[in-house]
Amino acid sequence: RSKEQGGRRMKLSPNSTVSVDALKGAIVTNEHGSEFKCIGLALNISPTNLLEPILHVEEYDGEGELMEGTIGVRLTNLKNWTIQLQPHDQ
Repeated sequence: RSKEQGGRRMKLSPNSTVSVDALKGAIVTNEHGSEFKCIGLALNISPTNLLEPILHVEEYDGEGELMEGTIGVRLTNLKNWTIQLQPHDQ
């Protein structure tokens, strides 16, 4: 999907901030090339009361269509993933 869009890639510096709203609709690609659409960000509260950010995504199938169901991915598990932010209407 994102390959067809011809999107530009932007490298963020380590201390950058991105709003939650900017993540909605982003195309997220894992290290195996599978693509997902970001639909939100949530905070999981651990049994020890630690907050753990979880990215909620929907997976694209081989034809570029969104599959049913939402997947929650811990931000700590996104090490080798890429995120392409999508423009939002103003």
